[in-house]
Amino acid sequence: MKDLSDALQGKFFELAQRLEPENLTMDGEASQAEVKQRTAFLMKQWEDLEYLVGRDVSEDEIWDRQYAKHRKV
Repeated sequence: MKDLSDALQGKFFELAQRLEPENLTMDGEASQAEVKQRTAFLMKQWEDLEYLVGRDVSEDEIWDRQYAKHRKV
């Protein structure tokens, strides 16, 4: 399994945060069409990062790495 650089981890984490339901829906203010469009846009960015890494990367992996990073501090 190819490891992620800190820079790529950071980019994935930023996308993971933006993909959280409250962010996607703008706390319920966005229309379904807006949410769908925003999700597609963010997932395309995720896929582009996966291409750079050379493997699939799950949101769970990104959140787990982020939690582990903060536990070490």
